[in-house]
This record gives sequence, C-alpha cells and structure tokens, in this order.
Amino acid sequence: MGSIETSDTILLCGGTGDLGSRIAGKLADSRAELRALVRPASSGEKLRDLGFQVVNGDLRNADSLGAAVDGVHTIVSTANSLDRAMNGEKRLTIRDTDVDGYASLIAAAERAGVERFVFLSAAVPPIAVKLAPYAAAKAATEERLRHSQLRPVIVRPDMFQETWLSPVTQFDWPNGKLTIFGRGDSKARYVGLDDIAALTAFLALDDDPPEVVEVGGPEAFTRNEAADLLEHEAERRMRRRHVPRAALRVGAAVMRRPKPTLASILGMALASDLVDGTCGDTPFGAAGITPRSTTEFVRSIVHGSA
Repeated sequence: MGSIETSDTILLCGGTGDLGSRIAGKLADSRAELRALVRPASSGEKLRDLGFQVVNGDLRNADSLGAAVDGVHTIVSTANSLDRAMNGEKRLTIRDTDVDGYASLIAAAERAGVERFVFLSAAVPPIAVKLAPYAAAKAATEERLRHSQLRPVIVRPDMFQETWLSPVTQFDWPNGKLTIFGRGDSKARYVGLDDIAALTAFLALDDDPPEVVEVGGPEAFTRNEAADLLEHEAERRMRRRHVPRAALRVGAAVMRRPKPTLASILGMALASDLVDGTCGDTPFGAAGITPRSTTEFVRSIVHGSA
C-alpha cells in the first residue's frame, strides 16, 4: 500500500472517533512514522498501543497545533463536531471545529511545510451546502485547501451504512420503527466505515493520489428499498414514518441558528431525498479493496455478525 518513506510522518486528527480509529488501525500496518493529535481530555491510549506518538491539542485552540504539525509530511483528518454532537457532546460547534478549527489547522500546516492534507469531506449535492451548515463547512474547508500551499486529497464518501441505516438517524429496526425522509425514492450508495478507512489510509500512503475521490458502496439503494431489505432479513413488518420534505426544509431553516447540528441532519436528509447519489465504487478497486455492500451490511446487523 503506497510507498511513503519511513522518515515521513503522518499526523492523524480525529483518531479517537469512529472513522478515525479505523483509519489508525489501517495506518498502523504502514512503515510511516505515526502521530496523532488528541484533545487533552482524551488519553489516546489506544492510539499509543497502535504505535502513534500522541500530541495533545485541539482544533479550537490554534496555539496548540504547532507541535503537532512540526516535521509532518501528511495530515489525515476526520475531525468534526457532528459525530460527537450526535453522541451527546454539547460543547462543540460547527463554527468552532469544522470552520475556524480547520482554518487554524491548515494555516499551521502551511507554516510547518506540510506537503499533503487528506481531508474527509462528504459526497453531498450542492443543495446540501445551502441547507446544512455542516455541509457548508465541509465545502469551505475544501475551498480553503485548494487555495493553500498544501496538496489536498479530498475524500467524499457517500452516506455511511453505520450512520444512515441505524437508530442514530431513526432507522430503528431493532424496535421496528423506520423513518423515511421525504419520499424515500432517491438512490444512495451507502458505504461502510471500514472500507472508507482502508481507502483513506491507501490515499495517505500513495505516491500520487488524486485531488478528489468521490466514492460509494457497490449497490445503489433508496431508503424505501433499504427498509424493504431490513424487513425481509428480519422476517417481520416494521412501522414506517415518512417525514415530509416540507417539514425537513422548514426544520433545517428554523434550526439553523439555534441548533446547527440538528439543522445539518435535517438538511442533509432532505438533500439525499432530492438528488440521487452519483458516487461509484471504482476507487476501491484501484486500491485493491472489496467494499461491503448494503445487502451484506443489513444481513450482518440483523443476524448479529456486524
């Protein structure tokens, strides 16, 4: 996988999160020197066990980033406020982390002479940028990277299986309650976290990665079709509740200022119902990865092998 030299250092930001920890596991098998930026409140013990040098810092504190980026060849960042906010953490904001925090990290990387920045963005249609503050923050960071001195590698995965086909987004199949956003007839290529982690590690180590990688899973499913599949595998009917597009649009607008995280979820849900996903799975093949299909994911969670 790739051929980055042993002397080159990779800095991982977001390595204690769900996707970031999976990327850390993939990078642990490489010959690169590994470093992780970890918030002071986190021990980073698991990252240390994988061979990472742990440096304390926070994207919200620009002064804490200098030591982390010093001597680094490549930054890989999955850090974001949305995941932790969805898990109940209230102190993080999209503005502080996903906008200003990334601006600080990019500026620190430029000062330190970092060469490459692998950024985990999202494959969202343009309308999502208008509807969802989180999507707008991703777009702003992409633009900032393009105008920086760094070589950007922007990874845009389609909707994650573990997020959008789970109780986290009210696809509560264990309790037989499935929420369909809008009409539920637009296609998405739901993709697995482990597959994106493997692809991201590959791109971080590759000699000549592309600037933008849009990628999805091997199957295209609507949310209605995913609900059908869940019912089929579970061998029982489930109650479906449709949230009208108008409700999603109004909710995203009303919540934009007081609760931008909620507004982002509503806005991205609406955008996914308005536009079919266009990502393919070709990047996985180029990296030698066989991605998990949505069918395989649903079977695994229903039958207990996820």
